[in-house]
Amino acid sequence: MRVYTASQVDEELEAAKRDYLQASVGITETNKLIIPKLLDWYLLDFAKDLESLLDWVCLQLPDEMRKQAIECLERRGRDSLSQMVLMMPYDFSFRLLLHQ
Repeated sequence: MRVYTASQVDEELEAAKRDYLQASVGITETNKLIIPKLLDWYLLDFAKDLESLLDWVCLQLPDEMRKQAIECLERRGRDSLSQMVLMMPYDFSFRLLLHQ
């Protein structure tokens, strides 16, 4: 659980977003980009379509990971963009962490 401060909430939320995307985005052995289902559900909050969503996601990734993601997407050839992307299912299980 993160605690956010009023004076730095923008920076802290930005860091949380980057951490989430870095932990949730990946590339399969068959060169498909994996993104969280949450981004698909709220696509229009981030972008106008899948292509611009993937551009936005790539911009959030660290340099090496961004480079790999872009290379993966550029290798698609004639495949549609939706065939190059796998949505990671959302985990609906509730987790409660208590600190003593």
